Amino acid sequence: MNILSVDFGTSSLKMAVLDESLNVLSSTKVEYSYEVIEKHKIQIDPEIVFKAFLKGLKDLQDFLRKIDIIVPCVFSPVLVAMDKEGNALYPAIIHLDRRSYPQSKFALKAVGKDNFLRINGNLPFPGGISCTSILWIKDNLPEIYKKTYKFGHFNTFLHRRLVGEWIIDPSNASFTGMYETFKLDGGWSGDILKALGIAADKLPDIVPSLSIAGRLSKKAASLTGLREGIPVAVGANDTTSAAYGAGAVEKGDILNISGSSEIVTITTDDPKPHEKYYVRVSMESGKWLYLAITVGGFALEWFRKEFYKDMDKKYFYEVYLPEVLKKNINTDVKFKPYLAGDRHSLVKKKGAFTGLTFETTREDFLIGLLIGTYEPVFNALNICKKQMKLNPTIYWTGGMISDAYLEFKKRIFKGFNFDMKKDCSIMGNGKVALKLLC
Repeated sequence: MNILSVDFGTSSLKMAVLDESLNVLSSTKVEYSYEVIEKHKIQIDPEIVFKAFLKGLKDLQDFLRKIDIIVPCVFSPVLVAMDKEGNALYPAIIHLDRRSYPQSKFALKAVGKDNFLRINGNLPFPGGISCTSILWIKDNLPEIYKKTYKFGHFNTFLHRRLVGEWIIDPSNASFTGMYETFKLDGGWSGDILKALGIAADKLPDIVPSLSIAGRLSKKAASLTGLREGIPVAVGANDTTSAAYGAGAVEKGDILNISGSSEIVTITTDDPKPHEKYYVRVSMESGKWLYLAITVGGFALEWFRKEFYKDMDKKYFYEVYLPEVLKKNINTDVKFKPYLAGDRHSLVKKKGAFTGLTFETTREDFLIGLLIGTYEPVFNALNICKKQMKLNPTIYWTGGMISDAYLEFKKRIFKGFNFDMKKDCSIMGNGKVALKLLC
């Protein structure tokens, strides 16, 4: 059996062909760029992402006729307004977007904080919970709202394109703000939809992640070079797939992803809502993920470009940064990690450095920035310690993993060990395929 595993990320996609032992037979990566307008409007044309998918397939052309199943995972939320044919009527509004603060305030007032947490498990954070983006379109682009046949996330757009179905999985549905997250096999919340004034018929069907979305259509086969009729799995959000791939599937298991964002997930079978973390359905029914997220690698790259212009990028990451991480990490500099706002706040926030003196060096700034990015992560872990026994070994993955960074993390995550894992989302997709076909 050959598995096509596709991980659609914020700024690139990774694809791999796996065998039934989850060995990587071939892989590729394709980058793309999102658009930033007026600093807080952050979006991408979903066609750009789909074309990147087609481009990546060309790199794997020797395997295309041998693929037996496709399993995707997607960055989330990525709100797409589509017509009846599945074409995007407006650029996809991604998780970094913060344009919908007014709609967030309206949603909180209309539904109520306690009701949002009790039903969906999440507050209507602007951009981070996509009902706020739907409301923004409704308020600011009424003609687009009227023409929209379905609102969905990127996997809704993708599955419509590949198999002709209008679907979304529970992990993505959790991050719409309109899903009954705590119910086994939950559905769209009539109470929330009524309060927000969003029509249920504009939303896709909710289908379990561990199921088949449909069969690759003739048109999609012609576009991709893959065989017509092969199954396409529903899949999940990329973080959910990463937790599944890493093996963080039992209560108290922790996954830390260090990439463009700094993310932690904690698995539970007894979910309790809290405003300091998100709650989403896990890959498997009866399991949930607590999630905390903040800017990570994006903040580091911003800092490098602004404060290390004298240093070559390759040298900075491969030589200078590892040397800094090996040094004493004590610094008085504190960093508030809100360069892109705060996905855990209904109030607009900005990043800030404090604790500066005439003795402060740029290394102090750098260490302060790296430690500060973990504030939401530590908040979530401290809350969860009161709910359950946490696994002392954290599964760790992402583009920033390195031996030097590992030693740094051990010093700031006191009481935890780290088990480094590679390509967790890709492997999680592979495990989905094995579950469905074996």
